[in-house]
Amino acid sequence: MKRFLLVPAMTAAIIAITAGAAYASQYIAYEGRGFTGRSVVIDACGVSNIPFNGSYKWYGDGQSGRMYNQRDAKGVMHFELASNRNAEQRTPVGWKSIFIVC
Repeated sequence: MKRFLLVPAMTAAIIAITAGAAYASQYIAYEGRGFTGRSVVIDACGVSNIPFNGSYKWYGDGQSGRMYNQRDAKGVMHFELASNRNAEQRTPVGWKSIFIVC
């Protein structure tokens, strides 16, 4: 009888974890203009340094992104990417770090 209770509980936990991971804002930094070259996806909560500044895409899916012109989110926030809208720029940006608000 315990076996029957454990399987639904484990299934529910897996579904909850998967669903949570599927809905997270993402900042994609590209090495070159026009979304070319190497890229990195940043979707972790908190501070992340941005290694590429050639262009970017933002997929706002629940969390906003605070953009800084200095590493480690130091100094004054320069811009905030919306939590509910996508954005992109095909030309270089000066942002050095992002703080994803979770």
